[in-house]
Amino acid sequence: MTRALRPDAGSRSALAALAIIEEVAAAGPGITALEITHRLRMSRSAAYRLLGVLVESEYLVRTPDLGGFALGRRIDRLVGIPSTPADRVREAVDAVRAEARFGIHLVLHRPLAPATQPALELFDIDPDFPLSDPERIVAEPDCSAIGRIISADARGERPVFASQRGLMVPGHGCLAVPIRGQDCSLIAVLAASAPIHKVADSDTLVSFLAPHAQALAAACTSIGQCRP
Repeated sequence: MTRALRPDAGSRSALAALAIIEEVAAAGPGITALEITHRLRMSRSAAYRLLGVLVESEYLVRTPDLGGFALGRRIDRLVGIPSTPADRVREAVDAVRAEARFGIHLVLHRPLAPATQPALELFDIDPDFPLSDPERIVAEPDCSAIGRIISADARGERPVFASQRGLMVPGHGCLAVPIRGQDCSLIAVLAASAPIHKVADSDTLVSFLAPHAQALAAACTSIGQCRP
C-alpha cells in the first residue's frame, strides 16, 4: 500500500492560496482580509502575504475602495470569461505602471452623475502606491491634482495638467493629465503620485503621462458606453 504523501511547506502555501481564491469566489466582491482570516482560520500574517501574492499575480484584485478583494483577470481567463472593456483599461494602466517607479492611478469622470453622487470614480488605484486619503479626494476635489482637473473642466477650462505638492502627504504630491474623448469631453484622469521633486519636474512627468492618456482614451470611452 502506498503511503499518503505529506504536503511540504510550498504545497501548503499553494493549497492555502487556492482556499483564499475559493473563499473570495464564494463570498463575492468586497470580502475583506480580516473576514478571510476568520473564515479560513488562517493567521493574519499568512493571509496578508498570500493576498499580496494573489493580487500581484492578478488572481485577485482590490475593490475600488481598497477595502476588499474580488476575483482577478487570470481567474476569468481560466474559466473562459471574455475580457470586458474595464479589463482592457486595467491592462493598459498596468502597462503604464510597468514603466513607472511611482504610483499610477486612473479616475473616471462622471459628469452626468446625480447631485448626491461624486463626479469622479476611483476606477484603478495603484495597489503598490495607494492613495493616502481616497475619501477626501472624492469629497474635496480641489485637494488633489485629479480633482483640480475635474473642477477646471466644470468651469470650462482645459488645463494640460494639474498638480498638488505636499497638501495630502508631506514630501509627496501628484500630477494629473486629462483623458478626453473624440468630442474633447473629459472622460477620465490619469495621475501619478510621487515624491515632490518628481512632481516639480512637471515637463518630464507630463511627457511621460500624456501619450499614455491619449492611448487610454478609446478604452475609457468604451467603459462609459457600457454603463447605464
